Amino acid sequence: MVRSEMTRRVARAAAAALLAPAFGGCSTKPASTAAKPPSPAAVAKLPGEADLVAVTLKPEAEKRLAIATAPVEKRPVARALTMGGDVVVPPGRASIVSAPQTGTVVASEGGAPPSPGLPVKKGQAVFTLLPILSADRAVLTPVERINFEDARNGAEGQLKAARPQFEQAKVNLERMEGLARKGDISPAQVVDARNAYNQAKATLDAAEGRWSIFEKALASGAGAEDAGKLAPLPLRAPADGVLINVAVQAGQQVPAGSVLFEVAVLDPVYIKVPVFVGEEDLIDPDKDAAVGGLADAPGRKTKPAKAVHTTPSANPLATTVDLYYEVENHDGKLRPGQRVGVTLPLKGDAESLVVPYASILYDLNGGAWVYEDMGKHTFARRRVVVDHVVGPEAVLALGPKVGTRVVTDGAAELFGTEFAGSK
Repeated sequence: MVRSEMTRRVARAAAAALLAPAFGGCSTKPASTAAKPPSPAAVAKLPGEADLVAVTLKPEAEKRLAIATAPVEKRPVARALTMGGDVVVPPGRASIVSAPQTGTVVASEGGAPPSPGLPVKKGQAVFTLLPILSADRAVLTPVERINFEDARNGAEGQLKAARPQFEQAKVNLERMEGLARKGDISPAQVVDARNAYNQAKATLDAAEGRWSIFEKALASGAGAEDAGKLAPLPLRAPADGVLINVAVQAGQQVPAGSVLFEVAVLDPVYIKVPVFVGEEDLIDPDKDAAVGGLADAPGRKTKPAKAVHTTPSANPLATTVDLYYEVENHDGKLRPGQRVGVTLPLKGDAESLVVPYASILYDLNGGAWVYEDMGKHTFARRRVVVDHVVGPEAVLALGPKVGTRVVTDGAAELFGTEFAGSK
Protein backbone atom coordinates (compact mmCIF):
# COMPACT_ATOMS: atom_id res chain seq x y z
CA MET A 1 0.00 0.00 0.00
CA VAL A 2 2.72 2.38 0.99
CA ARG A 3 4.64 1.56 -2.19
CA SER A 4 1.60 1.99 -4.43
CA GLU A 5 0.75 5.37 -2.83
CA MET A 6 4.31 6.50 -3.40
CA THR A 7 4.10 5.42 -7.00
CA ARG A 8 0.96 7.48 -7.56
CA ARG A 9 2.59 10.62 -6.06
CA VAL A 10 5.61 10.26 -8.33
CA ALA A 11 3.33 9.88 -11.38
CA ARG A 12 1.29 12.98 -10.49
CA ALA A 13 4.48 15.03 -10.01
CA ALA A 14 5.83 13.93 -13.39
CA ALA A 15 2.53 14.78 -15.16
CA ALA A 16 2.49 18.21 -13.58
CA ALA A 17 6.03 18.83 -14.77
CA LEU A 18 5.15 17.85 -18.32
CA LEU A 19 1.97 20.01 -18.52
CA ALA A 20 3.52 23.15 -17.06
CA PRO A 21 5.12 24.42 -20.33
CA ALA A 22 1.92 23.75 -22.32
CA PHE A 23 -0.31 25.86 -20.11
CA GLY A 24 2.26 28.53 -19.65
CA GLY A 25 1.17 30.07 -23.00
CA CYS A 26 -2.30 30.84 -21.61
CA SER A 27 -0.93 33.52 -19.34
CA THR A 28 -2.51 36.97 -19.79
CA LYS A 29 0.86 38.68 -19.58
CA PRO A 30 2.10 39.84 -23.03
CA ALA A 31 5.18 38.12 -24.33
CA SER A 32 8.16 40.28 -24.73
CA THR A 33 9.04 41.11 -28.43
CA ALA A 34 12.20 42.47 -29.97
CA ALA A 35 12.18 46.11 -31.22
CA LYS A 36 11.78 46.57 -35.03
CA PRO A 37 14.81 47.93 -36.88
CA PRO A 38 14.42 51.42 -38.43
CA SER A 39 13.27 51.60 -42.10
CA PRO A 40 16.12 52.29 -44.58
CA ALA A 41 13.93 54.68 -46.67
CA ALA A 42 11.09 57.13 -46.08
CA VAL A 43 8.28 57.49 -48.69
CA ALA A 44 6.45 60.82 -48.62
CA LYS A 45 3.02 61.22 -50.23
CA LEU A 46 3.27 63.76 -53.06
CA PRO A 47 0.40 66.15 -53.76
CA GLY A 48 -1.94 65.06 -56.54
CA GLU A 49 -2.85 67.00 -59.67
CA ALA A 50 -6.00 68.40 -58.04
CA ASP A 51 -3.89 69.91 -55.23
CA LEU A 52 -1.87 72.10 -57.61
CA VAL A 53 -4.46 73.70 -59.86
CA ALA A 54 -6.38 76.26 -57.76
CA VAL A 55 -5.58 79.95 -58.28
CA THR A 56 -7.09 82.57 -55.98
CA LEU A 57 -6.93 86.19 -57.08
CA LYS A 58 -7.43 89.36 -55.16
CA PRO A 59 -10.58 91.27 -56.28
CA GLU A 60 -8.52 94.08 -57.76
CA ALA A 61 -6.35 91.55 -59.69
CA GLU A 62 -9.42 89.85 -61.15
CA LYS A 63 -10.79 93.22 -62.21
CA ARG A 64 -7.49 94.24 -63.76
CA LEU A 65 -7.31 91.00 -65.78
CA ALA A 66 -10.90 91.50 -67.00
CA ILE A 67 -11.76 87.86 -66.38
CA ALA A 68 -14.73 86.67 -68.49
CA THR A 69 -16.45 83.28 -68.28
CA ALA A 70 -18.82 81.18 -70.38
CA PRO A 71 -20.85 78.08 -69.50
CA VAL A 72 -20.13 74.56 -70.72
CA GLU A 73 -22.99 73.57 -73.04
CA LYS A 74 -24.22 70.32 -74.48
CA ARG A 75 -25.95 70.66 -77.81
CA PRO A 76 -25.88 69.30 -81.37
CA VAL A 77 -22.68 70.23 -83.21
CA ALA A 78 -21.12 69.25 -86.51
CA ARG A 79 -19.17 66.02 -86.36
CA ALA A 80 -15.68 65.61 -87.80
CA LEU A 81 -13.05 62.94 -88.40
CA THR A 82 -9.31 63.68 -88.50
CA MET A 83 -7.16 61.57 -90.84
CA GLY A 84 -3.84 61.77 -92.67
CA GLY A 85 -3.49 63.03 -96.24
CA ASP A 86 -0.80 63.57 -98.89
CA VAL A 87 -0.03 66.71 -100.90
CA VAL A 88 -0.18 66.02 -104.67
CA VAL A 89 0.15 68.15 -107.80
CA PRO A 90 -3.27 68.78 -109.40
CA PRO A 91 -3.74 67.12 -112.79
CA GLY A 92 -2.95 69.38 -115.74
CA ARG A 93 -0.62 71.62 -113.71
CA ALA A 94 2.67 69.91 -114.51
CA SER A 95 4.33 70.69 -117.87
CA ILE A 96 7.17 68.71 -119.45
CA VAL A 97 9.63 70.49 -121.73
CA SER A 98 11.40 68.35 -124.37
CA ALA A 99 14.28 69.03 -126.73
CA PRO A 100 12.90 70.31 -130.06
CA GLN A 101 16.13 69.47 -131.87
CA THR A 102 19.21 67.32 -131.41
CA GLY A 103 21.87 69.36 -129.69
CA THR A 104 23.90 70.14 -126.60
CA VAL A 105 22.27 71.49 -123.46
CA VAL A 106 24.05 74.35 -121.69
CA ALA A 107 23.16 76.64 -118.81
CA SER A 108 21.04 79.57 -119.85
CA GLU A 109 22.88 82.85 -120.43
CA GLY A 110 26.01 81.52 -118.79
CA GLY A 111 24.35 81.09 -115.42
CA ALA A 112 24.41 78.14 -113.04
CA PRO A 113 22.62 74.94 -114.12
CA PRO A 114 19.10 74.72 -112.67
CA SER A 115 18.21 72.18 -110.01
CA PRO A 116 14.91 70.70 -108.78
CA GLY A 117 13.06 72.99 -106.38
CA LEU A 118 14.04 76.20 -108.16
CA PRO A 119 11.10 78.65 -108.58
CA VAL A 120 10.69 79.83 -112.18
CA LYS A 121 8.56 82.41 -113.97
CA LYS A 122 6.68 81.93 -117.22
CA GLY A 123 9.02 82.59 -120.14
CA GLN A 124 12.19 82.30 -118.03
CA ALA A 125 15.03 80.57 -119.88
CA VAL A 126 15.96 77.43 -117.96
CA PHE A 127 18.41 75.88 -120.47
CA THR A 128 19.87 76.82 -123.83
CA LEU A 129 20.09 74.21 -126.60
CA LEU A 130 23.00 74.40 -129.08
CA PRO A 131 21.89 72.49 -132.19
CA ILE A 132 24.38 69.97 -133.56
CA LEU A 133 25.25 70.67 -137.21
CA SER A 134 27.64 69.12 -139.67
CA ALA A 135 31.29 69.35 -138.75
CA ASP A 136 32.36 70.85 -142.09
CA ARG A 137 29.73 73.54 -142.59
CA ALA A 138 27.33 75.70 -140.66
CA VAL A 139 24.17 74.55 -142.45
CA LEU A 140 21.95 71.55 -141.95
CA THR A 141 22.56 68.43 -143.96
CA PRO A 142 19.58 67.01 -145.87
CA VAL A 143 18.98 64.44 -143.11
CA GLU A 144 19.19 67.12 -140.42
CA ARG A 145 16.85 69.33 -142.44
CA ILE A 146 14.33 66.47 -142.65
CA ASN A 147 14.54 65.87 -138.90
CA PHE A 148 14.16 69.57 -138.19
CA GLU A 149 11.17 69.95 -140.49
CA ASP A 150 9.56 66.86 -138.99
CA ALA A 151 9.96 68.20 -135.46
CA ARG A 152 8.66 71.62 -136.50
CA ASN A 153 5.61 70.07 -138.18
CA GLY A 154 4.93 68.08 -135.04
CA ALA A 155 5.08 71.20 -132.90
CA GLU A 156 2.78 73.03 -135.30
CA GLY A 157 0.30 70.16 -135.22
CA GLN A 158 0.29 70.13 -131.41
CA LEU A 159 -0.40 73.86 -131.40
CA LYS A 160 -3.27 73.56 -133.88
CA ALA A 161 -4.83 70.75 -131.82
CA ALA A 162 -4.39 72.54 -128.48
CA ARG A 163 -6.03 75.85 -129.47
CA PRO A 164 -9.55 74.54 -130.26
CA GLN A 165 -9.46 72.29 -127.18
CA PHE A 166 -8.65 75.29 -125.03
CA GLU A 167 -11.38 77.40 -126.62
CA GLN A 168 -13.93 74.63 -126.11
CA ALA A 169 -12.87 74.16 -122.47
CA LYS A 170 -13.18 77.91 -121.91
CA VAL A 171 -16.70 77.98 -123.38
CA ASN A 172 -17.73 74.97 -121.26
CA LEU A 173 -16.39 76.60 -118.09
CA GLU A 174 -18.27 79.85 -118.74
CA ARG A 175 -21.45 77.90 -119.45
CA MET A 176 -21.13 75.80 -116.27
CA GLU A 177 -20.48 78.89 -114.15
CA GLY A 178 -23.61 80.52 -115.57
CA LEU A 179 -25.71 77.43 -114.82
CA ALA A 180 -24.25 77.24 -111.31
CA ARG A 181 -25.28 80.83 -110.58
CA LYS A 182 -28.83 79.89 -111.51
CA GLY A 183 -28.69 76.79 -109.31
CA ASP A 184 -29.25 74.39 -112.24
CA ILE A 185 -26.13 72.28 -111.59
CA SER A 186 -24.06 71.20 -108.59
CA PRO A 187 -20.76 72.88 -107.62
CA ALA A 188 -18.95 69.63 -108.40
CA GLN A 189 -19.73 69.99 -112.10
CA VAL A 190 -18.21 73.49 -112.09
CA VAL A 191 -15.04 72.08 -110.49
CA ASP A 192 -14.80 69.40 -113.20
CA ALA A 193 -15.17 72.07 -115.91
CA ARG A 194 -12.50 74.22 -114.26
CA ASN A 195 -10.08 71.26 -114.07
CA ALA A 196 -10.64 70.56 -117.77
CA TYR A 197 -10.01 74.25 -118.54
CA ASN A 198 -6.75 74.26 -116.52
CA GLN A 199 -5.52 71.12 -118.25
CA ALA A 200 -6.35 72.50 -121.71
CA LYS A 201 -4.61 75.79 -120.87
CA ALA A 202 -1.46 73.99 -119.67
CA THR A 203 -1.40 71.96 -122.91
CA LEU A 204 -1.81 75.10 -125.00
CA ASP A 205 0.95 76.94 -123.11
CA ALA A 206 3.35 74.05 -123.65
CA ALA A 207 2.49 73.85 -127.36
CA GLU A 208 2.91 77.61 -127.83
CA GLY A 209 6.25 77.53 -126.01
CA ARG A 210 7.55 74.73 -128.21
CA TRP A 211 6.34 76.44 -131.39
CA SER A 212 7.99 79.73 -130.39
CA ILE A 213 11.29 77.88 -130.25
CA PHE A 214 10.93 76.84 -133.88
CA GLU A 215 9.93 80.36 -134.90
CA LYS A 216 13.21 81.62 -133.49
CA ALA A 217 15.27 78.64 -134.62
CA LEU A 218 16.08 79.93 -138.10
CA ALA A 219 18.43 82.87 -138.08
CA SER A 220 17.25 86.10 -139.66
CA GLY A 221 17.95 86.65 -143.38
CA ALA A 222 16.32 85.65 -146.64
CA GLY A 223 19.41 84.47 -148.48
CA ALA A 224 20.03 80.86 -149.31
CA GLU A 225 23.24 80.85 -147.28
CA ASP A 226 21.45 81.86 -144.05
CA ALA A 227 18.27 79.85 -144.57
CA GLY A 228 19.57 76.75 -142.84
CA LYS A 229 21.61 78.27 -140.05
CA LEU A 230 20.37 77.54 -136.52
CA ALA A 231 20.71 79.90 -133.59
CA PRO A 232 20.94 78.78 -129.93
CA LEU A 233 17.49 77.82 -128.70
CA PRO A 234 16.41 79.12 -125.27
CA LEU A 235 14.28 76.53 -123.48
CA ARG A 236 11.80 78.46 -121.37
CA ALA A 237 9.45 77.63 -118.51
CA PRO A 238 5.86 77.31 -119.81
CA ALA A 239 4.27 78.69 -116.60
CA ASP A 240 4.99 80.13 -113.16
CA GLY A 241 5.89 77.26 -110.88
CA VAL A 242 8.67 75.11 -109.45
CA LEU A 243 11.10 72.78 -111.17
CA ILE A 244 10.18 69.34 -109.85
CA ASN A 245 12.37 67.33 -112.20
CA VAL A 246 15.56 68.08 -114.19
CA ALA A 247 16.52 65.16 -116.42
CA VAL A 248 19.73 66.51 -118.02
CA GLN A 249 22.99 68.17 -117.06
CA ALA A 250 24.77 71.10 -118.61
CA GLY A 251 27.01 69.96 -121.48
CA GLN A 252 24.97 66.84 -122.20
CA GLN A 253 24.04 65.97 -125.80
CA VAL A 254 20.38 65.04 -126.22
CA PRO A 255 18.37 63.77 -129.20
CA ALA A 256 15.22 65.50 -130.37
CA GLY A 257 12.23 64.71 -128.16
CA SER A 258 14.24 64.00 -125.00
CA VAL A 259 12.61 65.13 -121.74
CA LEU A 260 14.65 68.00 -120.28
CA PHE A 261 12.76 69.33 -117.27
CA GLU A 262 9.31 69.53 -115.69
CA VAL A 263 7.58 72.55 -114.18
CA ALA A 264 4.66 72.20 -111.77
CA VAL A 265 2.23 74.86 -110.54
CA LEU A 266 1.99 74.41 -106.76
CA ASP A 267 -0.64 76.99 -105.91
CA PRO A 268 -3.17 75.63 -105.27
CA VAL A 269 -2.38 71.98 -104.48
CA TYR A 270 -4.54 68.91 -103.95
CA ILE A 271 -4.72 66.88 -100.74
CA LYS A 272 -5.31 63.15 -101.29
CA VAL A 273 -7.00 61.49 -98.30
CA PRO A 274 -7.25 57.66 -98.25
CA VAL A 275 -10.54 56.74 -96.53
CA PHE A 276 -11.70 53.26 -95.56
CA VAL A 277 -14.52 52.20 -97.86
CA GLY A 278 -16.86 51.70 -94.90
CA GLU A 279 -16.43 55.33 -93.81
CA GLU A 280 -16.84 57.07 -97.16
CA ASP A 281 -20.64 57.39 -96.80
CA LEU A 282 -20.20 59.10 -93.41
CA ILE A 283 -18.28 62.06 -94.92
CA ASP A 284 -20.20 65.12 -96.11
CA PRO A 285 -18.82 65.99 -99.60
CA ASP A 286 -20.49 69.43 -99.69
CA LYS A 287 -18.60 70.89 -96.71
CA ASP A 288 -15.04 72.17 -96.56
CA ALA A 289 -12.34 70.23 -94.75
CA ALA A 290 -9.47 71.70 -92.69
CA VAL A 291 -5.79 70.97 -93.39
CA GLY A 292 -3.01 71.37 -90.83
CA GLY A 293 0.20 69.78 -89.59
CA LEU A 294 0.26 66.28 -88.16
CA ALA A 295 1.48 67.57 -84.77
CA ASP A 296 -0.74 70.66 -84.61
CA ALA A 297 -3.37 70.95 -81.88
CA PRO A 298 -6.98 70.69 -83.12
CA GLY A 299 -8.10 73.89 -84.81
CA ARG A 300 -4.66 75.52 -84.91
CA LYS A 301 -2.87 76.63 -88.07
CA THR A 302 -5.41 75.05 -90.38
CA LYS A 303 -6.35 76.02 -93.92
CA PRO A 304 -9.78 75.50 -95.50
CA ALA A 305 -9.85 72.85 -98.20
CA LYS A 306 -12.59 72.51 -100.82
CA ALA A 307 -13.73 69.09 -102.02
CA VAL A 308 -12.92 68.52 -105.71
CA HIS A 309 -13.76 65.81 -108.21
CA THR A 310 -10.83 64.48 -110.23
CA THR A 311 -9.60 61.15 -111.61
CA PRO A 312 -10.95 58.42 -109.27
CA SER A 313 -8.34 56.34 -107.44
CA ALA A 314 -8.30 53.66 -104.75
CA ASN A 315 -6.02 51.12 -103.05
CA PRO A 316 -7.40 47.56 -103.05
CA LEU A 317 -4.72 46.29 -100.65
CA ALA A 318 -5.58 48.89 -98.01
CA THR A 319 -9.33 48.78 -98.81
CA THR A 320 -9.42 52.55 -99.20
CA VAL A 321 -10.75 55.09 -101.67
CA ASP A 322 -9.14 58.48 -102.24
CA LEU A 323 -10.89 61.78 -101.59
CA TYR A 324 -9.38 64.98 -102.97
CA TYR A 325 -9.43 68.51 -101.55
CA GLU A 326 -8.02 71.74 -102.97
CA VAL A 327 -6.13 74.14 -100.70
CA GLU A 328 -4.30 77.39 -101.44
CA ASN A 329 -0.52 77.38 -101.14
CA HIS A 330 0.56 81.01 -101.50
CA ASP A 331 3.42 80.61 -99.04
CA GLY A 332 4.68 77.42 -100.70
CA LYS A 333 4.86 75.48 -97.42
CA LEU A 334 2.86 72.56 -98.78
CA ARG A 335 5.10 70.35 -100.91
CA PRO A 336 4.27 67.35 -103.13
CA GLY A 337 4.43 64.17 -101.07
CA GLN A 338 4.13 65.98 -97.72
CA ARG A 339 1.99 64.27 -95.07
CA VAL A 340 -0.64 66.50 -93.43
CA GLY A 341 -3.58 66.17 -91.06
CA VAL A 342 -7.05 66.60 -92.56
CA THR A 343 -10.25 67.14 -90.53
CA LEU A 344 -13.13 65.78 -92.61
CA PRO A 345 -16.73 66.93 -91.97
CA LEU A 346 -19.22 64.14 -91.27
CA LYS A 347 -22.90 64.03 -92.07
CA GLY A 348 -25.37 64.91 -89.31
CA ASP A 349 -24.86 66.41 -85.87
CA ALA A 350 -24.22 64.86 -82.45
CA GLU A 351 -24.83 65.94 -78.84
CA SER A 352 -21.47 67.00 -77.43
CA LEU A 353 -19.91 69.23 -74.80
CA VAL A 354 -19.02 72.62 -76.27
CA VAL A 355 -16.87 75.46 -74.90
CA PRO A 356 -15.42 78.58 -76.55
CA TYR A 357 -12.08 77.73 -78.12
CA ALA A 358 -10.63 80.79 -76.37
CA SER A 359 -10.95 78.91 -73.06
CA ILE A 360 -8.63 76.06 -74.16
CA LEU A 361 -5.01 76.13 -73.01
CA TYR A 362 -2.25 73.69 -73.98
CA ASP A 363 0.69 72.68 -71.82
CA LEU A 364 4.19 71.73 -72.93
CA ASN A 365 3.17 68.11 -73.59
CA GLY A 366 0.09 69.02 -75.65
CA GLY A 367 -2.43 68.44 -72.84
CA ALA A 368 -5.58 70.59 -73.01
CA TRP A 369 -6.94 72.49 -69.98
CA VAL A 370 -9.64 74.96 -68.96
CA TYR A 371 -10.03 77.09 -65.84
CA GLU A 372 -13.25 76.48 -63.92
CA ASP A 373 -14.79 79.37 -61.98
CA MET A 374 -15.12 78.11 -58.38
CA GLY A 375 -16.48 81.41 -57.00
CA LYS A 376 -14.91 83.76 -54.48
CA HIS A 377 -12.18 84.76 -56.97
CA THR A 378 -10.90 81.17 -57.14
CA PHE A 379 -10.26 79.33 -60.41
CA ALA A 380 -9.36 75.66 -60.77
CA ARG A 381 -7.56 74.18 -63.74
CA ARG A 382 -9.31 71.13 -65.18
CA ARG A 383 -8.07 68.73 -67.83
CA VAL A 384 -10.19 68.33 -70.99
CA VAL A 385 -9.91 66.30 -74.19
CA VAL A 386 -10.60 68.27 -77.40
CA ASP A 387 -12.23 66.13 -80.09
CA HIS A 388 -12.28 68.77 -82.84
CA VAL A 389 -12.81 72.47 -83.43
CA VAL A 390 -15.74 74.02 -85.30
CA GLY A 391 -15.17 77.71 -85.95
CA PRO A 392 -14.81 79.56 -82.63
CA GLU A 393 -15.97 76.55 -80.55
CA ALA A 394 -14.17 73.48 -79.26
CA VAL A 395 -16.03 70.16 -79.11
CA LEU A 396 -14.93 68.13 -76.08
CA ALA A 397 -14.69 64.38 -75.79
CA LEU A 398 -14.11 64.82 -72.03
CA GLY A 399 -14.69 67.89 -69.90
CA PRO A 400 -16.56 69.52 -67.00
CA LYS A 401 -20.26 68.95 -66.48
CA VAL A 402 -22.87 71.02 -68.27
CA GLY A 403 -23.37 74.48 -66.77
CA THR A 404 -19.87 74.80 -65.36
CA ARG A 405 -18.47 78.24 -66.10
CA VAL A 406 -15.00 78.32 -67.62
CA VAL A 407 -12.69 81.28 -68.15
CA THR A 408 -12.42 82.69 -71.68
CA ASP A 409 -10.82 86.15 -71.42
CA GLY A 410 -7.87 86.03 -69.06
CA ALA A 411 -7.27 82.26 -69.23
CA ALA A 412 -3.72 82.70 -70.48
CA GLU A 413 -2.98 85.17 -67.65
CA LEU A 414 -4.23 82.64 -65.08
CA PHE A 415 -2.02 80.00 -66.65
CA GLY A 416 0.98 82.31 -66.29
CA THR A 417 0.03 83.21 -62.73
CA GLU A 418 -0.17 79.56 -61.68
CA PHE A 419 3.29 78.74 -63.02
CA ALA A 420 4.87 82.00 -61.82
CA GLY A 421 5.18 83.33 -65.34
CA SER A 422 3.25 86.57 -64.82
CA LYS A 423 4.36 89.78 -63.17
